[in-house]
Amino acid sequence: MEEISLRELIETILKEKWMIAAITIVCMMASVIVTFFIMDPVYEAKTMLMISPITDSVSVDTEGNRFFNLVESLSKYPIMTIDTYKEQVKAPVILDYIRTEMGWNGKSLAEISNKITVSIINNTNLLNVSVRDTDPEVAAKVANLISERFSSFVSDTNRNQVENSARFIKSQVEKEKENLDRAMKELKTFLSQPRGPEELRQELESKLAQLTEFKTEVARIRIEEKAAASALATAKSILDTTPATIVTNKTLADDELLSDVIKDNSGLKTEEIAGLKLSNEEINEAYVEASKKVNEILVELATLSAQRINIENQIASLQKEIETLQTEYAEKQQEYEILNHEVELVRQTYNAYQQKYKEAMIKKSADVGETSIIVLSKAIPPVKPVEPKKTLYLAIATVLGLMIGVFAAFFKEYWTRSGAEQREKVSTAVYGKLTMNTR
Repeated sequence: MEEISLRELIETILKEKWMIAAITIVCMMASVIVTFFIMDPVYEAKTMLMISPITDSVSVDTEGNRFFNLVESLSKYPIMTIDTYKEQVKAPVILDYIRTEMGWNGKSLAEISNKITVSIINNTNLLNVSVRDTDPEVAAKVANLISERFSSFVSDTNRNQVENSARFIKSQVEKEKENLDRAMKELKTFLSQPRGPEELRQELESKLAQLTEFKTEVARIRIEEKAAASALATAKSILDTTPATIVTNKTLADDELLSDVIKDNSGLKTEEIAGLKLSNEEINEAYVEASKKVNEILVELATLSAQRINIENQIASLQKEIETLQTEYAEKQQEYEILNHEVELVRQTYNAYQQKYKEAMIKKSADVGETSIIVLSKAIPPVKPVEPKKTLYLAIATVLGLMIGVFAAFFKEYWTRSGAEQREKVSTAVYGKLTMNTR
């Protein structure tokens, strides 16, 4: 294979410089003709939107409703990030609205979409909406139509979402109202029955108070019994040491009255009866009192014992009644708590749905698009076109012309050289044959 040096390449380019220049000029002229006279100028109108993503205010549960968080999600706005807004700008509903307003019945939504470019300004919540068209007035009008319709589109989308949630919540409110009425009716029916849990509780408390009184009374009687027993022991000790009778000895001279009577009846003199002694046995009053005290204490002990036994029997009977009452009360209380718990659960659910329904109604009336989308700058008809870029196209045509010219020069040189070599080979072959024939 024959190698070509750099010098030969440069010589080829210099030799064909006029052809290369001519081809380059032709390409440049073609670019000028196309960009200045054939291609229609394209204008770009821009509008800028500031997006404030929708956020739900935090609802506060003041009643400890366990279903609050569950129902909370039903009335929330859909999550809308700035990327979501960006994708919704070219929604079919908006494109169809533009087609209708502009009278572009012959254009497809894809063609209209190709005219629109949406971009997010880095590290901001701003959207740039650009519209390109050959008519600057049309480009500006379409950009402004997008900003106007996009706001109402967002409002309609969120309103539809809230309406669907509200319809569902309303149906749940009606169902929970029926459940609440049914649960309340069951609870009222239970409470209207005799010997309800409240009645049993009061009766049980009364009997427990009575039982406490009885036990207190028994304790008091036992103390009194101990005191009476101690007093009885003391009284018996005194009785045992006290004689039943008292014997007294005295002379008749000691008793003047008796002495006078004897003298009158017997005729004896005082000296004669002075030596006579008189013995007298009397009932001991202390013994009588001690015996009486012992008997009183015995009666008191018997009375206390009888009272204690009677109260203890009442305590035993009362304890059995209390046990029966406690069993009955526990059963009734458990049944009441089950019914009441069901009522509370249904009421909490009903209240949660009711609150969320009211919030949904408020959100339904709110114009989300107006509050979350602000048009910072409306589009104005542009003065200078953005397409075609004449300088760029001319530069590309120049480079392309140079490349084509250089390629043509190399091709011409190659064609010339290869033709000469071919003719030389043919001449050599013919000459060789003639020489052989001559011999």
